[in-house]
Amino acid sequence: TDWAEKQELNLNTKQLKALTSETLWKKQLNLLQTATLLSNEIGTDEYNDFNIFNEKVNAAVKKLKCTLSSSEKNAILNAVSWYDANAEKVIKSTTKLAGEKLEKVLIHLGCKENQLENYGYFSTSKKGEYLQYETESDLRDTENIPLKENIYDYFLREVQPHVAEAWINLDVTKIGYEISFNKYFYKHKPLRNIEEVTADILALEKESDGLIAEILALT
Repeated sequence: TDWAEKQELNLNTKQLKALTSETLWKKQLNLLQTATLLSNEIGTDEYNDFNIFNEKVNAAVKKLKCTLSSSEKNAILNAVSWYDANAEKVIKSTTKLAGEKLEKVLIHLGCKENQLENYGYFSTSKKGEYLQYETESDLRDTENIPLKENIYDYFLREVQPHVAEAWINLDVTKIGYEISFNKYFYKHKPLRNIEEVTADILALEKESDGLIAEILALT
């Protein structure tokens, strides 16, 4: 508690209890020990391709028979990796698209097969195989598109020329209206003229003369 106060951490009772829990610290210690074992097995070389590094981590986890949940593994990976614009893209998944499955995706996206790359499906050298990449949260952006305008046309015109590697995440697209509160609900009330305001100020000043004098001990 004293340490938290010295660090100026504004923690409520529940958060403070969780922070000082023996179970939590044992869990974190076990995670650190596992990370150390993996580091000793893999080495300290830096990789410009996270996909290769991830494969080595998976192989080491299997070899050492480490027990890690997905969140624990991600905690270790995030602690020893960072974003680099010049690094290889991080593969999120590999998808096979052909026949009926391909048709469903095209209908869902409302696009043609040669436009899939603009929706995050990047073809490989294997027929019908597509890669989807992880996104960098700091690079995500949104656009407000006029309701009657085609999203894909807008993307080609306003986004792609500036960010060549961008793609559309149609599943998070929201359709709706943006209404200006001031335009439709606020009613402007003209300001009073200067003569009226001046008269009020003079009247208040006259009414408070005695009070002001009393406060200033002038009487």
